[in-house]
Amino acid sequence: MNQVVITGIGIASPLGIGVETFWQNLLAGKSGIGPLEGEDFATLPVRIGARVWDYRAEDHFDRKEARRMSLSSQLALVAAKEAIEQAQLMGNTVDPVEVGVMIGSSIGGFAASDPVYREYYQRGRKSAMVIPLSMNYGPSANVSIRYGFQGPLFTVDAACASAAHSMGYAYNLIRTGQLDLAVTGGADSPFSTGVMEAWATMKALSTRNEDPEEASRPFSLDRDGMVLGEGAGILILESEESANRRNVPILAEIKGYGASGDSYHITQPHQQGPALAMRRALKDAALQAGGMGVAQIDLINAHATATQQNDSTETAAIKAVFGEQAYHVPIIGLKGALGHSIAASSGIQAVSCVLALRDQIVPPTLNVAVPDPDCDLDYVTEGARKVKMENVLMNAFAFGGSNAGLVVGKSM
Repeated sequence: MNQVVITGIGIASPLGIGVETFWQNLLAGKSGIGPLEGEDFATLPVRIGARVWDYRAEDHFDRKEARRMSLSSQLALVAAKEAIEQAQLMGNTVDPVEVGVMIGSSIGGFAASDPVYREYYQRGRKSAMVIPLSMNYGPSANVSIRYGFQGPLFTVDAACASAAHSMGYAYNLIRTGQLDLAVTGGADSPFSTGVMEAWATMKALSTRNEDPEEASRPFSLDRDGMVLGEGAGILILESEESANRRNVPILAEIKGYGASGDSYHITQPHQQGPALAMRRALKDAALQAGGMGVAQIDLINAHATATQQNDSTETAAIKAVFGEQAYHVPIIGLKGALGHSIAASSGIQAVSCVLALRDQIVPPTLNVAVPDPDCDLDYVTEGARKVKMENVLMNAFAFGGSNAGLVVGKSM
């Protein structure tokens, strides 16, 4: 089996475009959640979100290009450019046939096509653009076309766990020798009125319209729902042999991947599924790295949506897997700062795992204002914390009961 390493990372997030800007803002405890401006959002019951505030399409694409791509695809290309450049993928050291593209995406196609359908139903206006805009497969396809990568090309759509499963699939292809390199991660944007109305009608969103920066409250007793976000987190995975042959720096290593299904409810989580995904990720890491167990996990990068059910269920699942050790490992929930970017969320989490291992520092969980007796672990609420780390366990869970766990390790 090949060792699978990370050689490039790129990001477009509510805390900035570019890895270093994102990371410094995250460590500083800044929030990327704000009011949604414009007529389309003015009448909605929820008028806050976490946009990629400094993104302007004209800075990256000509008008014709931008019209043909959903915002999810655009953000994926922006983040992929940074990751690809860091990994030095463009040049004669890489065979494009050996580079796969598998970027998770889930809801951005619906959001992008919503205005086009509105024009059709209200005014009878037709547009062929609805087809390329509505493809959730668009981020993967556009990255492949832009860079000429001809390896396996697809999208994993497992809702909020899409990026983690995409990375897990890429990891398995590379470690079994079927592929040398992969551009993976996630990209998504849910911001259309129709999509937001649907989420609000489900009572899944926070209604703290007057206090957007404190609206997303992972693990806090007074949490009242998630805040929708958008973004892209892209990583370059490759075999250690390939990275050494190309003489590129190794940032971190993927050591294990686990997946499970709750088999319970379409929208409500269940403790058993997340616990099984974590156990499988740890077991896989033990097979790959040897000696891996709960005592070797130095940080848990939690799914932590800031909904009542998810946060208490995830905490219970962590306790079931880690036992007493659960009280001694720091846990962070980034959605307090970034909102929930659906399929992109675990791609962004994965980038943060690499940076935490690089700098040996953990960003804070924002807005844990009221202690919850069901959420009584160490959520790093006091600000960024220096932590000696070798391995991070990252969680990603989704509606429908799809769960993923990834173990990311420090580069040696």
